[in-house]
Amino acid sequence: MSNRSVTELLHAWKGGDGAAESALITAIDPVLRDLARGQLNRFPGARTLQATELVHEAYERLHKQSAVDWQDRGHFYAIAATAIRHVLVDHLRQKGSQKRGGDVVKVELDAHVADSMAAEATAIDWLELDSALTALGGINSACVKVVEMRVFSGMSVDEIAVAMNSSTATVGRQWRFARAWLGEQLSP
Repeated sequence: MSNRSVTELLHAWKGGDGAAESALITAIDPVLRDLARGQLNRFPGARTLQATELVHEAYERLHKQSAVDWQDRGHFYAIAATAIRHVLVDHLRQKGSQKRGGDVVKVELDAHVADSMAAEATAIDWLELDSALTALGGINSACVKVVEMRVFSGMSVDEIAVAMNSSTATVGRQWRFARAWLGEQLSP
C-alpha cells in the first residue's frame, strides 16, 4: 500500500469511515508488528510482553486520540512511536513495581541507529531513559519527538524531517543535541 493511500485512509478514518478504519488496520498492522518486534528485541526487560500485545495496546492508545488531525503516514508513525514508548514504559513500571526494585532493565539506546552513535553503545536503565526524555521535553519537545521517531520507530533523519515538516539539517541538529544531552543525564 502506498504512502498516499495510508494518508487517505487516515483522513477517512478521522471522518468516521468505519471501512477506512478496517482497511487502515490491515495496512498498518504489519508495520506496527515489525516495530514492536524490534522494540522487544532491544528491550529484554519487556520480554514478558508479546509483540501482538504491544501492537494492540499501542493501537488502543492511538484510537483514543480522535482529536488528532492525521497529516500523513509519517505523522501517524511518529505518534505510534510515542504510543509504543508509553506502552513499554508502563509495562516495565508495572513489572518493576511487582518486583519491588528487582533487576534493573538495561537497554541499548542506539540498537538500530548504531552508525550514528559513538562506537561503544551505552546500556541504560529504560525507566531512567523515560525520565530523561520527560526532562528533555521541558527543554526541547522537538528533540524528544526526534528521539522517539529514531529509537522507537526506526525512522531515518529524512523521514523524520518529512513527518515534522522540518529540514534534515534541523532534525540532525536536534538528534545530536538530544544524544549529547541524554548522554550527560544517563552517564553513571
